[in-house]
Amino acid sequence: MAYQLNKIYSDYANVHRVCREVLDVSDKVGIQSVLIGGSLLGMVRDGDFLPWDKDLDFAVFEDDIDKTLTLEQNYRKLGYECRVHRLGVRQFDELQEGLCLINDLSLALQTESIEHCLIGGALLNLYRDGELFSEIDTLGVLLKTEINIEQMIKTLLQFGTIHKNVENGELKGISLVTPNWRINFFIQVEVDGKFGWRDLNCEHWFDTAFFPAEKQELDEGIYFSPKNPSEFLLSRFGPKWTQKPKAKFSEGRVVGSMQLYKEGVMFDFIMHYVRGDKTYWYEPAANIISTKGFLPCSVKSTTAGNMLLPDYPEIFLEEHYGNWRVPLKTWDGAVDNPTIIPSNDAMQKILNEQ
Repeated sequence: MAYQLNKIYSDYANVHRVCREVLDVSDKVGIQSVLIGGSLLGMVRDGDFLPWDKDLDFAVFEDDIDKTLTLEQNYRKLGYECRVHRLGVRQFDELQEGLCLINDLSLALQTESIEHCLIGGALLNLYRDGELFSEIDTLGVLLKTEINIEQMIKTLLQFGTIHKNVENGELKGISLVTPNWRINFFIQVEVDGKFGWRDLNCEHWFDTAFFPAEKQELDEGIYFSPKNPSEFLLSRFGPKWTQKPKAKFSEGRVVGSMQLYKEGVMFDFIMHYVRGDKTYWYEPAANIISTKGFLPCSVKSTTAGNMLLPDYPEIFLEEHYGNWRVPLKTWDGAVDNPTIIPSNDAMQKILNEQ
């Protein structure tokens, strides 16, 4: 089984309009969101967003995090897909709740003859370890194409709040939000003999069908996996999928980001935690720079309208990118970024130096 991940980079024709639309919503409730990352780099160095960049990056500081999350419904009404990402360690009770939720969803969908299977980290955890990993964030479920969407939604409403994820008038999936868990249901896509699903700006493709799904038993519960689950996991996660990873965190859990996606443009609200003279955030790895790299900030006029920029952007750009004045289209934030630190170190600073 072969697997391919395609990332659809931002549609530059839409980037300014989408940026403005998102900021107009957050500005109305007084959220202080500051342009950062590659978006700031392009605006400072070239006078506009980078045409090859994959997203728009804005920092949101701790006092505005909860207020930002409450805007999800506002953005969904405007046609955005939305993801909220948290990092850290879940408590035992939450993990048990997650197991019960997977079992109850599996039984409910089976009763309605809705064929489905787990496809993300939860599948890896359950099939390999028989339990959910303490750092798991969301659950991913794939739905077979031939399903009754309205019946599916009616079935899921007993578990929580439902959101449809639509692109160009086509249903990509459904998000189920409960008090402690988010479950993303994706609609299977079949094109030219390949099978996959679309998630935000990414497309996941396999050369082998996922269905018929295989029923797996776990203690007193059940879940469904793609057919030939070992082959799927090998393709999806690589040859080391059988090795349980070491935990990145010893304690704590924080909001990492809220992602919005519409019309080929990804917009990221990245949550920032100021501790002393340093700022910590996850993107998705932990980063640290001097606080003065972001603050103070003030409103500047840009090609996407007025927005907050750091007063001294060169401080952030030098710490984050090094020789930022020289254009590099191959810069890899996971490798070339000098601000990355161990995830748990950042968490300890966030938790213990408030």
